[in-house]
Amino acid sequence: MGRRVLPLDTLALATLGLVLMLAGGVAAKPSHCRKDCKQDIKNCLALVPNNKSCTGTKSEKKACRKLNAAQRKACRGLVKLCKQQNPSMSGTCLLSSTTTTLSTATTTSTTMPGTSGCGMFLTGWGSMGSGNGQFNFPAGIVTDGSGNVYVADTGNARIQKFDASGTFLTTWGSSGSGNGQFSSPVGVATDGSGNVYVTDYGNNRIQKFDASGTFLTMWGSLGSGNGQFHAPNGVATDGSGNVYVADYDNERIQKFDASGTFLTMWGSLGSGNGQFHAPCGVATDGSGNLYVTDYGNNRIQKFDASGTFLTTWGSSGSGNGQFSSPVGVATDGSGNVYVADYDNQRIQKFDNNGAFLTAWGAPGLVGPIDVATDGSGNVYVSDSYRIQKFACP
Repeated sequence: MGRRVLPLDTLALATLGLVLMLAGGVAAKPSHCRKDCKQDIKNCLALVPNNKSCTGTKSEKKACRKLNAAQRKACRGLVKLCKQQNPSMSGTCLLSSTTTTLSTATTTSTTMPGTSGCGMFLTGWGSMGSGNGQFNFPAGIVTDGSGNVYVADTGNARIQKFDASGTFLTTWGSSGSGNGQFSSPVGVATDGSGNVYVTDYGNNRIQKFDASGTFLTMWGSLGSGNGQFHAPNGVATDGSGNVYVADYDNERIQKFDASGTFLTMWGSLGSGNGQFHAPCGVATDGSGNLYVTDYGNNRIQKFDASGTFLTTWGSSGSGNGQFSSPVGVATDGSGNVYVADYDNQRIQKFDNNGAFLTAWGAPGLVGPIDVATDGSGNVYVSDSYRIQKFACP
């Protein structure tokens, strides 16, 4: 099933990609390395574009400024991450302002698997850049029926497609507002026919492509009416080909058919059942139910296909079943639910009623923003500037 994700705000995760690119991973400055964290944040902030460089339409400029703000937020969070990686004031520094690439030790993951065996690292790919297989803030991630992996490469304004092992297959998109162009593509989903749906955040629309990236159709514009959007984030499809969109700033979910015809919507700002505070990721299960990451309320809400509220779970915190900025959500063939618990640096797994099953994460995950599953029991996570693949039998 297709699904997808993210408040662009949470691309605070994004600049951690810059941070780790600067970081060099291992062995740089031999002493007082925690003090070097302050220099790292200065170097990070120096790479964030000035808002004066934002051009285009009013919507495009807004998206650009929001992305810049997210990058600055991530830079400010660098000191915390740096100190986590460098617990003492002396010794080998794990984060430093070098230009070497990330070490194998960092990329290969020190992920702590959950008690059910979930979280065993299998492979990973990606680095900071604009070449094939490189990323500039990867956000949404999804698989198709053939096991291919699609990634919304937000900062590069494109979609990248890989096979299940991370081999690059193709890419499409560029910055702009024309058909097949993007202004901060964030969410991505696939349907049973292999079509690909992308939330074009800055252009306030959904674009639909075939599996090779050929443009098929689009719908949406800025506004609060039916079929309009204000910062669309997550997108998902169900077995009937319907498309669900997390309309982030309008605090609602909208449902369309596969051609973009509006069907229904639900939600409003609040913390009650069926209300949202920044709905972000969406995912469907085999029964047609919809799961939504209610980012600002630190919870998951479950609905049937018509929007009837079914159940909810979660609260603010770091314990099992609690969240700190949940972003992406996915389901597997058994109906289990996976949540990218961003600020807690982990993936949490639940059954379809919200019972906690297991979790895995830091230090192997830096800032998980989206999560996807395939038919073989694997879990893919967009984490910093890279994609990580884990087993979850």
